[in-house]
Order: sequence, then C-alpha cells, then structure tokens
Amino acid sequence: MKKSALLLAIILCVSPSLFAQGTRPYEMGAKASFRIAIGRERANNYNIDLFGGYKFNKHVSAGAGIQYVNYGGAVLSSGIERVYVKTNDYRGFRPYVYGRYDVLPSHKWTPFVAARLGYGIFAKSKLTYGVVFGYDDSDKEDFEYLKDLDHTMVVRGNVFASIDVGYSLHVGKKGSKFSFGFSLDMQPVQFEYNHHKEKRTRFSFGPTVGFTF
Repeated sequence: MKKSALLLAIILCVSPSLFAQGTRPYEMGAKASFRIAIGRERANNYNIDLFGGYKFNKHVSAGAGIQYVNYGGAVLSSGIERVYVKTNDYRGFRPYVYGRYDVLPSHKWTPFVAARLGYGIFAKSKLTYGVVFGYDDSDKEDFEYLKDLDHTMVVRGNVFASIDVGYSLHVGKKGSKFSFGFSLDMQPVQFEYNHHKEKRTRFSFGPTVGFTF
C-alpha cells in the first residue's frame, strides 16, 4: 500500500510539468528491425513491435510491448554422423517490458538508448533432413536436402534481452519522434524433435526504425 501511494505521488508530481510543456505523459509507437545473425548461426531475423508506456520526465520512459519475430531456419544435429536436420523458418511473439533514455530531449536530434527484457513464445516448425558434403561438419552450407519430414519440431523460447542505440528526430510539439538506430538481440531457444533436445542462443545485430507519438 505504501509503495502504491509513493508511486502515485511521483506520477502526480511529474505529470503537471509534462502537461505544462505541452507534452503527453504517455507514449505509443511501432518499430521494425532486421538483424543479421552473429556467430555460427547464419539465419537472419526480422521483427515488428507495438508498444506503449509512460514518460516519467523528459529523459526517461518505460512501458511494455509485443513483438512479432521471424527467425531463419537452424541446422541441428540428428544424432547420426554427417546427417543433420534443417528447420524451416520459425515464428513467434515476444511480450516484453522496456526502458528508454533520451540524452538531449530538448534538441531536435537526440541520442537515445533503450533496453527490452521479455519472453519468446514460438510456433512449431517443419523439418528437412540433409547430408553434409564437406569434410568439415561445422560448415553446413553444402546440403543435399533428402526429403521433407511429416512430423514437426517444437521450438521452446526463453527469456530474451535486447538493446537499441541511435538517434531520434522530434516532430511536432507533442513529443512525437522518428527513431533510427541499431539493435543487438539475444534469444535462447530449445529445439525438440525425435526425443532429441538441442539448446541454442541466437545473437543478432542490425538496423531498426520506429515512430513514437
């Protein structure tokens, strides 16, 4: 009860100054990103976000959002030497909470940093068996795709984290802004098929654009 009263007092103290400046104390927006896989994973991904939050002051805002994400297929061990399993693209939703800090909110252009923490929930994916041609099994680019499998693979998500850095361009007088930057993302997943389980952590990095109003 005391914590709730303290939070309400903070909001009531901050909100009048925001309204006096003609700035809304809340924000909503959308964002899109395309990320290139880092490390041995060669599958890229893209995502689309919708989010909303509260502006605690000119610098700091926080809230929650939902993200649709599409990951490229993964190459996994089948348990048989030189035979691997390739998944199709797998998709899902990632609910999250976020925080954002604008460095120079009074300027037309301002640097910003934002962070998200959430959980990945993925749909099932179809499988394809493949045989590696090369002598180095770690290079799984050379595949002979043998056949599509009738069964599917379960993809289990986990807690993910991402961070954005970039610039925002203020438009209008109500706090609306375009954002341009780069995003680094980390998503652990577990693939389950034929009584086999394999864990992977997918790192990716790429450009992101968004609009907040």
